[in-house]
Amino acid sequence: MAFDVSAISAWTNELGNKADLILKPILAAKTLQSLGDIDKRKGITGFTEKIPTLESTTPWQAGASCGFTTSGTTTVTQVSLTAAPIKIQEQICLQDLETYFSQSLLPNNSRPKTFQLLDRWVGRKLEQCALQIESALWQGNTSYTNATHLKLFNGWIQKIDNAGDKVAATSQVSISTSTVRGIMEEIAYDKIPAKIRNHNPIVVCGQDAFNIYMKKLMVDNLYHYDPSNKEQDTYVTNIFGTNVKLCGLPGLNNDNAVDSGALPTAVKNRVFATFQDNLLLGLNTEDDIKDFDVWYSKDDQVLKFMMRFHLGVAVKYTDLVVSYINS
Repeated sequence: MAFDVSAISAWTNELGNKADLILKPILAAKTLQSLGDIDKRKGITGFTEKIPTLESTTPWQAGASCGFTTSGTTTVTQVSLTAAPIKIQEQICLQDLETYFSQSLLPNNSRPKTFQLLDRWVGRKLEQCALQIESALWQGNTSYTNATHLKLFNGWIQKIDNAGDKVAATSQVSISTSTVRGIMEEIAYDKIPAKIRNHNPIVVCGQDAFNIYMKKLMVDNLYHYDPSNKEQDTYVTNIFGTNVKLCGLPGLNNDNAVDSGALPTAVKNRVFATFQDNLLLGLNTEDDIKDFDVWYSKDDQVLKFMMRFHLGVAVKYTDLVVSYINS
């Protein structure tokens, strides 16, 4: 006599190997790693810090006669740096997993306080947060309403765009293989202010624009690329024919995610040149953007994730920044 199995569904191993949980790739944050000489100011917790800047002139005078005639001028100004308080919170009810294949991720008891993918869950949240920080540093704007991570403080793009004394690069209709070399070479050869040419100026753009530039160099048979140079594999190279470094950053990419709608046009296809110490980063401590808590709450029987940090940016001298935007 055969088994009657008509009342049950065919078995499917929905979970498979628990270690093979599939995760969509997330870009690694690069700005804080690639631009290691950014001026980081710590201990800023939600208030505005006024950072003094100083400029002094030194006019020469004929020195043949005695006497003292003052002629120099020293000017002290201030740059405002505010670090906005930011928090990320989530709670999950592990009992929600009991009625699905995911029950095999839970411990064998009726009051689950953890699950087998806890490390993956936390790690994924930290990766996502790192990418959002990367994007906000550049593309943040408190007037944006379609992304929570972009509206809590103004990023470097907004600070530069609002300045009336930045150096404007010649706009093109688009960044393409027809225009990209001209854009990068004009910035590197002609637009970078003479004052900072001895301060290791750097040009930054999105990784998408970086790829277009590299493709153009290949098409033009400029065989400068050395595959053994691992630094070039991380979106860093020199603008051809110069010692000016070009760095492709995910924080300037055109396809950075927002919660709804599309990334604002004003932050797309941007290229900037300055020296790294000209960029200010305000935070409480560097560990804040890596620190988090995970705990099981007996009160409401959920697993909770919490992190809180302060973050903000500023530019010391906007007249020492070259800015490119499409026309």
